[in-house]
Amino acid sequence: MCRAIYEHYLPTQAGGDLPASDCGAFVSIADKLDTICGCFGVGLIPTGAADPYALRRSALGIINIILTREYPLSLGDLIDNALALLRQKLTRPEADVKADVLEFFRGRFANLMAGQFPADCVDAVVAVSFDNLLKSAAKIAALTEFKSHPDFLQLAVAFKRVSNIIKGMVSGEVVKEYFQEPIETELYDCIESVGKTAREKMDEGKYLQALAEISTLREPVDRFFNDVMVMAEDERLRNNRLALLSSISRLFNDIADFSRIAT
Repeated sequence: MCRAIYEHYLPTQAGGDLPASDCGAFVSIADKLDTICGCFGVGLIPTGAADPYALRRSALGIINIILTREYPLSLGDLIDNALALLRQKLTRPEADVKADVLEFFRGRFANLMAGQFPADCVDAVVAVSFDNLLKSAAKIAALTEFKSHPDFLQLAVAFKRVSNIIKGMVSGEVVKEYFQEPIETELYDCIESVGKTAREKMDEGKYLQALAEISTLREPVDRFFNDVMVMAEDERLRNNRLALLSSISRLFNDIADFSRIAT
């Protein structure tokens, strides 16, 4: 207990020692998050010129503890629990406080990761999700390594083309009966097969293997664009082809927003 009381103050400075016990780590996270949520809840939000309550240091402390101790925690759930205890003292809407605290953590996490990995890889992953910091860090590392893959550039360009075409559309279900070209059926079958395997790898935390599996879609995607007029005059065909492309986008977005990757 004495050790946990001492460790809950850690880290006391940037790059300082972190709690060495689970008990100390949990109390440290709880105490720091209570301070952050409490301050944000009454409008005491750090600015570029002032952070009198050292909230940035506290946020980085929480992030480093979670990453170092490999805690598979949901940042959103932690914030919800902290705000529930402070609900009667908040002077701002709880939803606004949570959004601001999450954005605060997003900035700290992205800055920390950008010191170790390419900024575009960090941005691509964090833009999709950073709720589970362990998973996000692993995705950033995998994406960074995958950038050296021979087909990466062509894959990123193909995905950006997909993203640009479907931008702003309302996604619907793919109806196989509407397919007119052989490549539509081929691409649909590839997405189903690749998606199943890739998501299994993601569930196992094998993000590099998942990316390698997803990369096999590049050739059928290229053939699809060569052989099919996506924006067909027939609204039914057009929407079905856009829905097919959207299913590709969702698969990529399980890891990162490839449109943010520098090509």
